[in-house]
Amino acid sequence: MPPPARSSMIRVALTGFIAAALSACASGSRPQAAPAPVPLAPAPVVAPAGPTALLQPPPEAMRTGERLKPTGLELGTMWTFENPPMDYWAREYNFRPTTQWLDHVRLSSVRFADYCSASFVSPDGLVMTNHHCGRECVESQSTPQRDYVTTGFYAATRQEEKLCPNLYLDQLVSIEDVTGQVQGATPAGAGDSAAAAAVQAATGRIERDCAAATKLQCQVVPLYHGGLYHLYRYQRISPVKLVFAPELAAGFFGGDPDNFTYPRYDLDVTFVRAYQPDGVTPLHPADYFQWRTEGAAPGEPVFVTGNPGSTSRLITVAQLMYERQFRHPFLIAYLQSRYDALREEAKQGPDAAQRVRQEMFEVSNSLKAYQGEERGLLDTLVVGRKIAWERDFKTRLAANAQAGAQYGDVFDRMAAIAAQKMVVAPRLNASNVMMFDDPLQLAGLLARVIGEKGLPDAQRSEQLRNGQLEQLQGRLGQPVPFDAAGMTAALAQRLHLVSAVLPAGDPLLAQMINPGETPEQAASRLVGATRIGDAGFRQQLLSGGSAALGASTDPLVALARQMEANTRDLTPRWQQVQAQEQAQQARLARALFAVYGTSVPPDATFTLRISDGRIDGYSYNGTLAPAYTTIYGLYGRSAEFQDKDPFTLAPTWAQRRSAVDMSRYLNQVSTNDITGGNSGSPLIDEQGRIVGLVFDSNIEALPTTFMFPIENGRTVAVHTAGITEALRSVYQAAALVKELTGR
Repeated sequence: MPPPARSSMIRVALTGFIAAALSACASGSRPQAAPAPVPLAPAPVVAPAGPTALLQPPPEAMRTGERLKPTGLELGTMWTFENPPMDYWAREYNFRPTTQWLDHVRLSSVRFADYCSASFVSPDGLVMTNHHCGRECVESQSTPQRDYVTTGFYAATRQEEKLCPNLYLDQLVSIEDVTGQVQGATPAGAGDSAAAAAVQAATGRIERDCAAATKLQCQVVPLYHGGLYHLYRYQRISPVKLVFAPELAAGFFGGDPDNFTYPRYDLDVTFVRAYQPDGVTPLHPADYFQWRTEGAAPGEPVFVTGNPGSTSRLITVAQLMYERQFRHPFLIAYLQSRYDALREEAKQGPDAAQRVRQEMFEVSNSLKAYQGEERGLLDTLVVGRKIAWERDFKTRLAANAQAGAQYGDVFDRMAAIAAQKMVVAPRLNASNVMMFDDPLQLAGLLARVIGEKGLPDAQRSEQLRNGQLEQLQGRLGQPVPFDAAGMTAALAQRLHLVSAVLPAGDPLLAQMINPGETPEQAASRLVGATRIGDAGFRQQLLSGGSAALGASTDPLVALARQMEANTRDLTPRWQQVQAQEQAQQARLARALFAVYGTSVPPDATFTLRISDGRIDGYSYNGTLAPAYTTIYGLYGRSAEFQDKDPFTLAPTWAQRRSAVDMSRYLNQVSTNDITGGNSGSPLIDEQGRIVGLVFDSNIEALPTTFMFPIENGRTVAVHTAGITEALRSVYQAAALVKELTGR
């Protein structure tokens, strides 16, 4: 995607906040006994007095927590393949799978690049995932003359299939417990930072040795936040070619308004094909899922095998309140401002709209997800359940004399760390010059290049190593687009966010906004007074170096100097807090082991899991949501909105209306436990047959990132009957139907 026509030079994630969540013979063994506690000398952690009060749950949530009793499923049902809950499945579903079944299911499932899930669905390497997962591949094949995202794509023959650049699939082939190697690498008495560094060094060494010995992709996965470390070995499969993708109007019918909702009418499916390294011969996997066109019956047990990205269920009440008080409100405000900026850019014309549409989808999807999670953080019942679970955990821990003595203080220590984060995080993020594409970012880049160009490469910021600093310096000396009105609006967005984050009287805030000024007025004043948009002015500062930078009275240069200084001061503090949290999280995990062993699943880590559930509708808004929706509903919803975007029927669906069996199920819901990263996961029955394709949660399920279950939370999937009917009657993809069904 071409870079946006703004002054942005590089984009950097929000420090400490927007981090990737991404982070074997499957056995039929029962949950393991808890390992013996490992001594760890905790470092002192002192909580700031003020922020501690903000981390106290509201009284109504405390009262609710006193009344509730834990269900035993608060940590969810995202089970690892090395510790499947055999007895639980036998009790709940009268189902005890064999080792062969688990191996087959594991090997039929794949990770789709580093962001989605998928599965083999034919012996000729056909792979199924979501439309929104495959959209990057479809976009890469599109041109101004032929936009496959809009028109859809189908390769009726192998020769017509199109290469997906840089796409790969990872198949989990083996798992090994390396906990002893990782935890044993930490010297006795090591401090938090030294312990974290030792763990990082040990995992890196294990991964390198594994890759050299096996030629596989090797990943040491911390489970239970460091309670266990397992080595996952993956067979990486590429190249991958595009076979089928419906039009955007069908694959994302309902657009953002329907996202994370149900009833739903989406054909969110894409098919690709895995090839041998020669790119000519299709891969012929020994394991793949058979196709069950009629799907599963209401109440029938079903399983999701996929790679959930991240959950936060093994956090304390204090950590939950940190999410509620700062992190989620901050991220929502930031994502909203980013979406607003992209929407304005899209208005510049068709080319601009096409250029930003993928990022708009990603940002709007994240925004709605965080908003849904925040509703859970503000929900008295959800917070009360966390309080009840933690109370029960503490009681069980205290009953274990050895573990209680070793880990009983961990909750107070986690609360003190959360209070420190409430102090450091807002100031660090407010000082992040890279947070917005605005003139302050341009000034910040200038200050960073000047400040770091005398440093050895290894000491520079990661984004400015390996020749990047010199390249950026050259670009900073050249003219860049600088629309004063647009830059003023972008800077005002930043100032709104900073003023919401920093307390009144903060020196940085005072330097940005004068008394009595609105953020818009301050932005207009700053942009009017700066020369940062002038390439000649920037070149003068680059030539003059640190002396010229320090002497400049330009208001944005002065602001950038202060923000960079804040970042240098605060980053080590933030890293120390993170190291303390990692150490205490590991202690919390060991406490969990002492109480529960592996009878509860770990938080999601974007690694393969299997979740159980049933096909089941639910009550909402005073009525009932059905277990299934039909194709009738797709046409009906379009008609109810006068066929206007985003409820416009795809042209092929409008043209083939008379040929379609509208009684076929299109989407369905089940009680499985999923989160981001599960997109594209197969929904299978007890015989290991595909009955659906997971593509979403309903909005009620979004708070399950913190606590499971939510009574009306559901997994939303495309039904195999709807996929089959669409391929046969709408797209007339006879070869693809035959490959899936054998008919």
